Amino acid sequence: MLPVAADPVVHEAARLRHELRLTRRARDAEVERLGFEGVEAERVGALHPDADTLALLSEAQADLESRLSTLLADPVHGPIISSALDARAAALRIAVDARRAERARSLRRANADQLMARAAASGRALTAAEHDRVTDLRAAADQPTEKDGWEPGIVSTQVRDEVLDALSIMRLREAAHQLRGGVLLTEQMRRIISEALPATRRGDPVLLLGETGGAKTALAEHLAARATGTDSEFVSGYGDITGAQVIGAHELRSDGGATVSTFVAGPLLRAMTQGRALILDEINAMPAEFLKRLNRILQLRPGDRYAVQENAGRVITIAPGFAILATANEQTPHRYRGLDRLSAELINRFGANAYRVHYPDTGNDYTDFPAENALLATAAVVDRHGELPRGLTAADIERVSRAAFISQQVFAGTHGEGFDGYVTTEREIDGRPGLEESVLAPRTLVAILQKVAGSGGAVTLDQALGRFVEGIMHREDRRVLALVLQGQGFAV
Repeated sequence: MLPVAADPVVHEAARLRHELRLTRRARDAEVERLGFEGVEAERVGALHPDADTLALLSEAQADLESRLSTLLADPVHGPIISSALDARAAALRIAVDARRAERARSLRRANADQLMARAAASGRALTAAEHDRVTDLRAAADQPTEKDGWEPGIVSTQVRDEVLDALSIMRLREAAHQLRGGVLLTEQMRRIISEALPATRRGDPVLLLGETGGAKTALAEHLAARATGTDSEFVSGYGDITGAQVIGAHELRSDGGATVSTFVAGPLLRAMTQGRALILDEINAMPAEFLKRLNRILQLRPGDRYAVQENAGRVITIAPGFAILATANEQTPHRYRGLDRLSAELINRFGANAYRVHYPDTGNDYTDFPAENALLATAAVVDRHGELPRGLTAADIERVSRAAFISQQVFAGTHGEGFDGYVTTEREIDGRPGLEESVLAPRTLVAILQKVAGSGGAVTLDQALGRFVEGIMHREDRRVLALVLQGQGFAV
């Protein structure tokens, strides 16, 4: 993009460049789909009966290139655009320096966390020298240094706006990369990872509690990958799961024409013997009989020995890298059917390693800008250039992010000015939240926006949100969510 406060001709050049980039990308996709390259636009129709789209895109690309070249070659307009490009390049250099300084501070923080995690994994305390190093790294991460000195380059409000625009795109690209990796590293997520990672590397069990769709499972997978560097074992909680399914069982196998009974290890034993993390997803949906056995298992650490009852008491030694990460939905009346309350005995096995994962922007007032929801929503749909797809605007992202934020807080039982407007008197008297079963959770928000972005313009945001509301089974929740979305201007 070119400077935000530029001459109209500069805006036209920026528009042409943007459209040309989209057209080239679309043409490349068609070339790949049809399987030929370097074909002239006027010949593609004759070569392939389904090449009309490629011909159209080729002609559009040639037209845009011609118009942009004419604009740049104009003796009046050319120098204006060239000057704007120079200013943009200078702003980009400042933005790169600013982002480099940000990343350097993040690296110092990460180095401090790594130093502590390595000590924890070795089962030892920090030495005095290591403690001082951690303190210095964190102090340096919390404040800019003289080497970060990019601020003097901001000599006007226009340069400031251009730098902020470029920084936003860089941050969005990084956020999109994080989201593709499984979890958006908000400040809350970073805090939990920083504290839970050393525990996971020691082999201590970790419990992640929270409402539905808040990225608990993604966070557990991220922690497991960071702690062990290997794929984790995964068990999804459901009501009739048995210890044999998790630990292992004897199975009949054919061996040289004879039928033999062979013990087949389950995910728990594979994790123990191979030094992997085991993720127990939605642990409070698992039956009480299995959870009672889990009490003992949660006390085991790498190096301990475990007698496998299902395999005639055979003893195994737990390999380094083994750890259990469990997730659980909040124990809330009127929702999450089939969940049992976790016993105090089981919770105590996790000690100080139980973390509540809140929805994004928790703690914000009703009128605050939902920055974390907006970052998540934007990162879910921007392309590699940090640009939104056609059909989704920044205003759309802000409105749907605010609607998601409100619904999340009402679902979680937040009260106060603004939020109370979505809680009926009956529910308020009963102490129930304004939404009992349905919410525009982070996971749902991402899915809706990606549906719109991936539809090629066939599905609008209003249509996708309307479809979401129509699919809600709980009548009162359907009414409340419609009110939330209508309050942000959506035609639901």
